[in-house]
Amino acid sequence: MNARPNLVAVLLLLLVAALAAFLPAAARAIEQPVLTLTAEPAAVTYRSTTTLTAQGAPAGATLTLSRKRAGEADFTPVDSAVADAKGVTEWTRKPPQSAVFRVDLAEGDTWAAAFAETSVGVRHKVLLATVARKPLLQDQRVRYTVTVSPAHPGATVQLQHWTAAGWAPLKDLTLGADSKVSVSLRAGAPGRLVVRADVAADAEHLAGHSAPWKVTVYDRRNPYGVPKKYPHLILVDLSQYKLYYHEYGNVVRVFNCVLGRPSLPTPRGHFKIYAKDPHMSGPYGPFRMRYLGLYAIHGTNEPWLLDRNPRNYSHGCTRLSNANITWLYSRVHVGTPVWNVP
Repeated sequence: MNARPNLVAVLLLLLVAALAAFLPAAARAIEQPVLTLTAEPAAVTYRSTTTLTAQGAPAGATLTLSRKRAGEADFTPVDSAVADAKGVTEWTRKPPQSAVFRVDLAEGDTWAAAFAETSVGVRHKVLLATVARKPLLQDQRVRYTVTVSPAHPGATVQLQHWTAAGWAPLKDLTLGADSKVSVSLRAGAPGRLVVRADVAADAEHLAGHSAPWKVTVYDRRNPYGVPKKYPHLILVDLSQYKLYYHEYGNVVRVFNCVLGRPSLPTPRGHFKIYAKDPHMSGPYGPFRMRYLGLYAIHGTNEPWLLDRNPRNYSHGCTRLSNANITWLYSRVHVGTPVWNVP
């Protein structure tokens, strides 16, 4: 008795399915994807990498990545990829200049077309190289060399120094044909000197600046920043082969010295004179002042070695001319600090 109604129902279902196959897409159930595009990081230095991530696409759908730079009217396709099972697609790029990136999803059987955009800012790459004496004394010259990438011949670079009020202009420079420029400037007054190179933003790039260069500028009378609390202090600069005698932070005398040979180097560090030996002779000269075991400051019976450079000939001791050790010995007491610095 119920066979006819059931048959009718089945026929109706088949008819609806057949008609659905011929209906336009607008008449069917179409998903509207919520597509997003992000860049991480959104601002990079020239030739650094950013990752573009598209989310919200149907699994297996093909996405097209396009790019539009400053001054360009239209987007240019640069790549394509297929969304994974979670609807995610990623690209890594090293953009040479700032750009807007766009991802497009073409219409499919069960989803509508969609797109999303994001911007990536590209900073100038600015390198600052310096040549300066060590230690750097007040008003001594520092040579600064700035290189900018990508090439910007003729562009302005500003050297800036850090002040209590923030970064302040130091010198405006013009890049040469090789996108480099050099200048020699005085270090200025004693204190902390912090300098960087800065390039302003343009249509294609964000503003960029170099890593800051930091150095201590010393008073000419106290080139190593020796505290004024010491009535007497001996400082040996191992790189210069020089001994600096200080009184209350000021350099009183500077002597050439011979230092330890490579196999027996003069020790680095801070020490104190613990013994003074007044009646020496031979390789020790007339006087010796010990500060670490047998390491000492003394005279010499080979004064001609003081005229050579480099002067690494001793067994680790610091040798002075006999005249200089005589002068120094009379002024230095047991307990006087000895600083051997690189």
